[in-house]
Amino acid sequence: MLSATRAEIESQETQSISGFFQGNLLALALSSAIRSLGGFVGIYIPLYFVQIGGNPLTLGLIASAAALVQFFTLSIGGFLADYYGRKKLIVIAALYGVIFPLLYAVIQDWLVFGALTLLATLGTVANPATHATVADSIPPEKRTMGIASLQVVSSLPSTVSPLIGGWLIENYGLENGFRLACVYAAALAFISIIPVMVFLKETLRSRRDKDPNFTVRNAVFSFPKSANTLPNSLKALMFTYALVMFANGAVAQYYILYASGVIGLKAFDWGAIVSLQFLTASALKIPGGWFSDKFGKRKTMILSLLTTAPTIVLFTLSRSFIQVVAAALLLVAAGIYYAPAHEALQADLTPKSMRGRITALWDIGNAVSLALGALIGGFTFQTVGPSVPFYIFAIAELAAALFLIKTVKEPRTKEA
Repeated sequence: MLSATRAEIESQETQSISGFFQGNLLALALSSAIRSLGGFVGIYIPLYFVQIGGNPLTLGLIASAAALVQFFTLSIGGFLADYYGRKKLIVIAALYGVIFPLLYAVIQDWLVFGALTLLATLGTVANPATHATVADSIPPEKRTMGIASLQVVSSLPSTVSPLIGGWLIENYGLENGFRLACVYAAALAFISIIPVMVFLKETLRSRRDKDPNFTVRNAVFSFPKSANTLPNSLKALMFTYALVMFANGAVAQYYILYASGVIGLKAFDWGAIVSLQFLTASALKIPGGWFSDKFGKRKTMILSLLTTAPTIVLFTLSRSFIQVVAAALLLVAAGIYYAPAHEALQADLTPKSMRGRITALWDIGNAVSLALGALIGGFTFQTVGPSVPFYIFAIAELAAALFLIKTVKEPRTKEA
């Protein structure tokens, strides 16, 4: 009886997933999957950055500055997505993103590398358009599972890409291996443009077509008034995610530095661990999306935060490859459900006509939080102790859970 029930659930999940992946979601999934094959470049940037003359503090400063650049790009991107359409923005940003891996491959000065990182951040102008397109393309009652499914399919190649990067570094050295990886990533980024350019369809008619008198200036000044009418739960939800982004900003650049400098792991070892993390995330995210849609997004998010906080401490206590693997996989298993549930709940609370701007507002808050987290993480890693940023992460995650419990409620009627 139990096996029959499980088989029925798996059959329903398979049908739901196949139903999601058509049209826009298929185009976005294919594009992201191709691009993620070269995603290992980001994993090894901290090691390469330190190798060419940087240090953890300057790494944190650059990450913080990049997050602040997003404050402006996301503001613009949100209005462009709601008033001029989504597709053009997504395609232009994809073309822009091809340039930077090629430039990374020839730069050997950490200051120039940092400046390029800030310029690359301008590509985030398309983030609100992408999030809005995804939300527009999934039925409200299946949003969490749809978003989770999209994230899984998009990131499946990530289960092997860190191993490729680690192999290149092990065989060609850190500098030459990283440069080869950048060329490989640029080629994949170029190929990834094809699905969105050919298959992606616009989901929102341009406001300029509807209203000839429309100007971005008027839209910008009218947004604060409309934002005041947003549900309190939506405002609180975005603040909670900002706390989570602060937590992640404090540690994101320093996992690999801690693993190599404190624990003593090699680049290939870390690549294998990251690959296992991606594999675990792929296996758990879709069931987690189904669980979230069925039993409640808010409950899923609270559970995720409460289990992630203590798990990060286990990582700081690890002193061997096996211990790091166990802690890293537990960390993924605890935290993987939060982002899809949040994005789905935010879509449930946001009118379709405002999704680009609300996503921009959400991303802006995240950018500021990420900048602050990266700055504090880099400072404490270098001057106080390498484990301190991870303790900051745990405290911020617990604070986010408490705020979520007290202030956020799921809507009775979901926005379409």
